[in-house]
Amino acid sequence: MNPDADGTSANRSDDAGLWVGFGLAEAAAGAKVGPAPVADILAGGRRLRHRRRTVVGAVALASVVALTGGALAELRPAPAASHRLSPAGTGGAAVAPAAAPTAGPSAPATPGVRDPFTPVRVRLGQGVVNGRTWELWQALWPVAPKERAYEQALAVWQERAPYDPAVTKPTEDFVLHYYDPDSDVTNTYFTLDGVRLGHDSEGITPSPGKLDPRAADLFGGGLEGHRGKGDTVAPLDVVHLSIGPAVGRVVVTWADGTTTEPQPVTVGDSPTRHLVVARPGAMRAKSWQFFDTNGNKLPDAGAKYLTEPAS
Repeated sequence: MNPDADGTSANRSDDAGLWVGFGLAEAAAGAKVGPAPVADILAGGRRLRHRRRTVVGAVALASVVALTGGALAELRPAPAASHRLSPAGTGGAAVAPAAAPTAGPSAPATPGVRDPFTPVRVRLGQGVVNGRTWELWQALWPVAPKERAYEQALAVWQERAPYDPAVTKPTEDFVLHYYDPDSDVTNTYFTLDGVRLGHDSEGITPSPGKLDPRAADLFGGGLEGHRGKGDTVAPLDVVHLSIGPAVGRVVVTWADGTTTEPQPVTVGDSPTRHLVVARPGAMRAKSWQFFDTNGNKLPDAGAKYLTEPAS
């Protein structure tokens, strides 16, 4: 969608600084640092806009996110078909049962019931590299009432901490100060041969019915499993994108001319959908194209995920 087409660009200009800060918070947590992967840090695409209050909180949290491996922000889209998957295997992400290997206690969600202490788990993507099976999972914790928000934050921390000592214990003051009644909590992590890895990411995503309409054709994301140069647990480069409801298809063209069209995955009743694209071996991406649900091409805003050589 052209930001000027509906005459709202002027109204959005005052948000520009906030969205930039929001995108940096998200990218800092999910992208490598160094000469080769700088493009992945900067390639935020058309970043999803949360409510103004949420974005302000995200900017304030940026430094904490970078230290704890958390990533702030996510979204939602519409149906997209899988085209030609890359040789590495991934893309069309399969939805798995609610419980994930070594993921901590969880139970299948009861239809119509949102329990802030029973996360819904879905496998966003999977593949095999060097004979080992990797999976990218997301656990979604429905928003808790404010009086129980700290209790929920502790539950999320208790699940994450055994896999990553760098994850810091939250404080009640911090949780209550940035409490957002319109956002669910997400935790995205890798498993390798069924064993959960560290360097996961924690974030927020709009609760059902709370997605800002301005986010309809926005998208953003970055590398998962990376904390910095040479500091990664991911067995390969994997990009995780969140997309808005008006984004229908994403097509990646690789240096050899082959293409990947990842299949969107929804976690529980979240309005956010997710796309996972893994690098095929050492292949570089030549281009990324984004289309709305009517098949019209969307501006990619300079998306350059995986366009640099593998490090």
